[in-house]
Amino acid sequence: MDFLNWYDWITPTNPFAAIFFGIIFTIIVSFTVWVDTKKGRTVGIAALTGVSVTLIGVFILNAVGFYG
Repeated sequence: MDFLNWYDWITPTNPFAAIFFGIIFTIIVSFTVWVDTKKGRTVGIAALTGVSVTLIGVFILNAVGFYG
């Protein structure tokens, strides 16, 4: 079983890839929020929201059998 494939950034093929690219996207968005606002609380909210959505989304998709 491969953990990452070159095309996983388009449609993740396993939960690890989905979490990995979700966290990478969250870091990019959080950095963009930091550059725009320079407020730590706002960056924290953006990061927490991104990580939460990623983990909940992967859990739901895994529960309905998307990755299997």
